[in-house]
Amino acid sequence: MYIETSYPRKEGEIAYLMSPSYPQTSGKCFNFWYHMYGDHIGSLEVYVKTSPVAIGQRIFNESGNQGKFWMHGRASVKSPSGHYNVRHFDLEF
Repeated sequence: MYIETSYPRKEGEIAYLMSPSYPQTSGKCFNFWYHMYGDHIGSLEVYVKTSPVAIGQRIFNESGNQGKFWMHGRASVKSPSGHYNVRHFDLEF
């Protein structure tokens, strides 16, 4: 699954993906791949969301041109008090 950020996307648009709900954890490693190439690349933010009303805790952030190749991202996920979702934001400049 991915978010396309080239045409017809427009400046200022925000897109996100939400994972299914996962059971509580005292520590897991979230692995993913991302590609951020070009002059007008915005940013990618990944959050752990433990509440339906909160945006969550940011566990990964990258912005700007990262080169022509796919990059491997990873971040620690902790949610010892309940279920959680992983939420990806793509912010277009």
